[in-house]
Amino acid sequence: MKKIIPLIILAILTYSCNSNPSLQEYMVEKENSEDFISASIPTNILFQNLEGISDEKSESLRKIEKINILALTSKKDSTKLETERSELRSILNNDTYESLINFKGGEREARFAFSGSEDKIDELIFFGYDSNMGLILLRMRGNEVNVNDIYKIAQSADQFNMSALPGQFGDLLGDLE
Repeated sequence: MKKIIPLIILAILTYSCNSNPSLQEYMVEKENSEDFISASIPTNILFQNLEGISDEKSESLRKIEKINILALTSKKDSTKLETERSELRSILNNDTYESLINFKGGEREARFAFSGSEDKIDELIFFGYDSNMGLILLRMRGNEVNVNDIYKIAQSADQFNMSALPGQFGDLLGDLE
């Protein structure tokens, strides 16, 4: 019994002192960094002027509560860019996130992942990296979102109010064209 108690305490301390940050912790830490461009966008701003979409798609969009965006351009130190890329890969490889789509080719990679279950997605994550442009991370949180909702949202993406994005993101997205 005397040996079991210290082992239990050690296990609790090891579990509670996990050195891997969550995605939320990572984003909160980096949003205050001068190196990163960040924004939190309430969906009522982004999803304006969606007349003409079906009620079904509109209902799916209303389930999304907030979108957080974090970007690091390649104009920053390439060592920093690679360090951040590795850290994000590590976080997204955690059992918390299930991959939907992974892409790697040359100096580019992209990943869609989610946490929760297919019937109740807590957060949808997009991570993109291009050695010439930098990296971008989008975290979309919602309420009662499922896989079908994600499909409907993707179909409606061309109608989003992209002018609601802060200027730095407009510049970044302009570089993608």
